[in-house]
Amino acid sequence: MSDDAVPQATADHTDDHEALAVGWALHALDHEDEEAFAAHLATCPHCRRTVDETLETFGGIAEALEPVAPPPDLRARLLDAVADDAPTADPPPTVWASSPRREPSDEREREAAPPAAASGGSPRHASVVSLRRRRATRWLAVAAAALVLVAVGGLAAATQSLRSERDAAAAQAQRDAVVVDVLRDAGTPGVVHATLADPQGALVGLVVDDGSGPRVLTTGLSANAPDEVYVLWGIAAASPRPLGTFDVAGQAPSVHSVPSSPEAVPYAGFAVSLEPGRTAPASPTRVVASGQVGR
Repeated sequence: MSDDAVPQATADHTDDHEALAVGWALHALDHEDEEAFAAHLATCPHCRRTVDETLETFGGIAEALEPVAPPPDLRARLLDAVADDAPTADPPPTVWASSPRREPSDEREREAAPPAAASGGSPRHASVVSLRRRRATRWLAVAAAALVLVAVGGLAAATQSLRSERDAAAAQAQRDAVVVDVLRDAGTPGVVHATLADPQGALVGLVVDDGSGPRVLTTGLSANAPDEVYVLWGIAAASPRPLGTFDVAGQAPSVHSVPSSPEAVPYAGFAVSLEPGRTAPASPTRVVASGQVGR
């Protein structure tokens, strides 16, 4: 809310107008209160400020609320509370038989006699009805506010779910684009590449090096444990050379960049081993895939 000075209320402003202002903003007033408050709102800067701030508050709730599922019985309890505090019909007046009214016989009796009821009805009865209606109006405003909170909470949960789905889809699209890049480079003439097969001959990956360093596309390697690591080896005339390490999270296609070798070596092929620990050994321990370079 704004930190500006609160506008002054009009002379006829009461505490009831605060609740009515909230109910007005939430469209929770009955027809009679709505008409009466509309006339007051037109001349009361304080109530206008309350209405504006209520609208501003509920407008920002969708971003502020954590996605929380409301209790299933919340709506029923709110409506029951409103019903319990709603105005009830007054019992019909009791009619007592009486003798004709005797006029006071002297001035002393006339002074002691209670004044006759005005034709407009009992002022006390009117104030009780007004109080009950005001209390019901407040409950309607509170109930409406709570129901709006529940609805906005559901909206926030749905928004969060959609945002998560969108982010997951964007991440998957980015992974797919990287896979497509590797496959495109593998089909480009002059780019070093090798298909990787396991000891049984099943295709489990692809190595591509366009001069910026090897990239390993894995499609069938199992996820390694935290205390294990995959090592990419370059196979030349001499002994295999470790080129770098990488982790595999699952069997879905994924691309792993391996730092380029400090010196260009024309490898005849590549191999992948699964090693204990988190560093590459001097020579492969267990080779899980290998393949010859094609150009």
